Amino acid sequence: MSTQRHQPFDTAPASVHPTRRRVVGAAGLASVAAVGLSACGGSDTASSDPATPQAPTSPVDVAATSDIPVGQGVKVEKDGLQAVVGQPTEGTFTAFSPVCPHEGCLVSPANQSYVCPCHSSTFDMATGDVQGGPAASGLAEYPVTVQGERIIVG
Repeated sequence: MSTQRHQPFDTAPASVHPTRRRVVGAAGLASVAAVGLSACGGSDTASSDPATPQAPTSPVDVAATSDIPVGQGVKVEKDGLQAVVGQPTEGTFTAFSPVCPHEGCLVSPANQSYVCPCHSSTFDMATGDVQGGPAASGLAEYPVTVQGERIIVG
């Protein structure tokens, strides 16, 4: 008959108790994981709370109608206004917030669309609606009027 020695229930083997090396290693791993997740946008708050677009508080003369060819757009930053302004069809001008609703990057005009350089969301120049990419909603529209040969936003 073999006699084995059993440890009492209230005493755990030494390998169960964390050593200083294990505690420091686990803390380091947790730090690296947290930094990695924040760098990749792993937080839902980043995608659900992008920079809030600010509509113009007063009308701003942004360009001459001849400055924006049909099918193209321009970025505008003037008198506190940031916008993308386009002429999707002859004589029709549109303006939108340049802030992508996905994560707040600024879009740029490209091929009758606005494109976000961060995650490639694309938006229709005429409507601001999402055409593709991870954005779940379109660009915020700004009012546009044409006075003579000038484009007024706001």
